[in-house]
Formats: sequence, C-alpha cells, structure tokens
Amino acid sequence: MTLHPPTLLLVCAIAVSLAAATLTWFGARHRVYRGHWFWTTSQWLLGAGLALQVGAANSDLVLAAAHFMVLQWPIGVLAGLRRFYSRHGLRVRASIDLSLFAFAWLSVATVLELRAGPTFQLLAWCAGPLLLLAYVALLVTRLGEFKSSPALKMLSIALVSAAIANAYRFATAPHAQVPAEEALMIGSLIMALPAMLMLPVALLLNFQRTEHMWLAEQRKLRYMADMDVLTRLPNRRHFHELASVALAATEADAASVMAFDIDHFKRINEMFGHDAGDEALRQVSQCMRDTLREPDVAGRVGSNQFVILLPNTLPKGAMAAASRIVAQLAKQQAAPRMATLSLSFGIVQLYEDETIDAAQHRAEQALFEAKRQGRSRIVVATGSSDHPLFTNSRTLGLFGA
Repeated sequence: MTLHPPTLLLVCAIAVSLAAATLTWFGARHRVYRGHWFWTTSQWLLGAGLALQVGAANSDLVLAAAHFMVLQWPIGVLAGLRRFYSRHGLRVRASIDLSLFAFAWLSVATVLELRAGPTFQLLAWCAGPLLLLAYVALLVTRLGEFKSSPALKMLSIALVSAAIANAYRFATAPHAQVPAEEALMIGSLIMALPAMLMLPVALLLNFQRTEHMWLAEQRKLRYMADMDVLTRLPNRRHFHELASVALAATEADAASVMAFDIDHFKRINEMFGHDAGDEALRQVSQCMRDTLREPDVAGRVGSNQFVILLPNTLPKGAMAAASRIVAQLAKQQAAPRMATLSLSFGIVQLYEDETIDAAQHRAEQALFEAKRQGRSRIVVATGSSDHPLFTNSRTLGLFGA
C-alpha cells in the first residue's frame, strides 16, 4: 500500500488544527499562563500552512507562504516557552530566534524563486527545519525546569526525532529519487509530527504551573497559620507542636521552659506609637534567633510575651541563655528613639510527664514574680502551679523607662 503525501498532509493539517482548536477552547475556559497563546497561534498557523500546501499547486508564491507558516512553528513554540518561563529566562537572545527563522525561510523562498532543481529544493527544505528544530530542542534542554518536567522532556524528544529525520533526508538528498513537490510535502509532514504533541505538552505545562502555584499558596497559608508574621516566630499552637517533637528527643527532666516579655510594652505603644512597638518585637525576636541553639524552640504566645523550650538544659543554663538574649538586645539598641528596652524572665525546669502547657503556666508565674520584684530580672520557680516556690532571682543589666 502506497501512502499518498497530499492525503497525509491534509490529515495532519486537520489534526494540528483540532489541537489548536482544543488549545483555544482550553484557554477560553481555564486559567492559562504567559506563552499559551503563542503555542495556540503557532498551531493554527501550522495547520493553515499544511492545508495551504495541499492546494498550492504550482504557485510559488502560495508555496512560499505555506512554508512560512510551517517553518514558524518551532520558533512560535520557543517564544511561548520564553514567556512561560520568563522568570528563569534563557540567556540566548530572542533576536537569534528570529534571525535563524529568517535564514531558514529565505533559503526556501530563494530556491523557489530561482526555480532550482529538485535536489536544491530538497536540501533547502531539509536544512531550514533541521536548523530550527535542533536549535529549539537544545534551548528546551537548557531550561531550569527541564529535568523535573515530563512535558519538556516529551517536547525535546519530539523535536530531536524530527531533527534527526531531516538530517537523514539532508544526507540522502543528492541520491533521492523523489519529486520535488512530494519531497517538500514529506518535510512538512515531519514538522507536523512533533506539533501534534504540542496539545498534551501545553496542557501539562499549564497544569504543572497551576499545581506549583497551588502548592506555593498552600505553603503560604500554612506559614500564616503556623507563624507570627511580625516576628517570624511560631505562634502559640505551632510552638506547642514543635516543642512536643523536641521533647520526644530529649529527657523531660533535662529541659527548661522560659517565659519572658518586654517591660512597659503598653507604655512604649502609647508614647511612641504601635510602629515602635512592632519594631521592638522584631528586634527582640531577632536577638532570640541570633543567640538560641538549633534544638531550642521559641514562640510568640501573646502580645509581647515569648516562650522558649530549651532541651537538655537546666535552669542555670536557661539563665545564661536569658543573659545572652539581653546582651544581644543591648548591643543592637533595639529602639533608638526610646529608652533602652528591658526584659523580664521566668524559668522553670520541666518535670517528668509534665505537659508543655503546665510548664509554661509555671514559667509565667515566675515571670509575674519578676515583674513584682521590679522588672528587668530573671526568676526561677519550682514547686507546683498552686504552690510555686521562687528559688532564684537575678537582676539584668537593662532597665527600661
């Protein structure tokens, strides 16, 4: 059975046009990203070029226009990819894309205009598509997302396969016994084959981008649900989650809980405004990140109240950690427009089988005792929450206004 190139060309034109129609419908009904309409337009032009070539007959002008529409497809796909991945753009300039396309098409147009022999026509038609397909395939593999994207891998395989087919035709052109018109149609068929894969490739790329943005939004929402945006510390709920995980890896009786806050914080807001209060909170949280160890878990659990779990740390070590935070705060001059900030601390040692909530409550009792004793100090508490015993009290070097 002999395949009839014009019939195959017409079938491919219909298939490519149906793919273009599907992309158009998808773009009208769903969210698409930059580049989608470049792919859709290049599909429509390719389908029109294939159909036009079937009816070109002996008109060189129509044939040149048909080849223009066919040859633009790889460059149209590349233009869409450049926009789709604009944040991770290719280092090769887009002007090179247009220059190569112009060279490929002018080669074909010149051969047709000069009415060169069948061999020269075949060589011109093979060389142009080969150059464009190989060029686009190379740039696709250089995209940062290539290794993780099945769609880009599929596209690159299709482009390379078409380029190899054209390379084979180019190598055998001097010995080919194929009429020029039929040879040009075969070249168009080779270009149409990777274009048929553009429908699943474009849909996959859009779906992947949508999934990526959805996951990013989920991470953002999760961050907002878990973290205090102002201080970038875990909120009360997330602090307890992280503290429970940290305690599972340490001995309960070797952990300390420290609660502290900024002295006279309400006065700071009233005298200097809430922006100054927010800046003070940010500075204190930064001092915590600069001084705490990696296993320590810190969180913001109130307006200006913080809590820290220090695994494998006795109250004496917790007092040293509090002193480091205060020293770092003094070094940073947290709020230059205000009198020097001061902090008050309450520290307890976690009992065996005691919950974080219970230990935090006892640490807050020690914190209130530090306030009662004059602020800017550390108080250590033992005993139960009903009968606390404040065993150690130490003043700190900062005294607020």
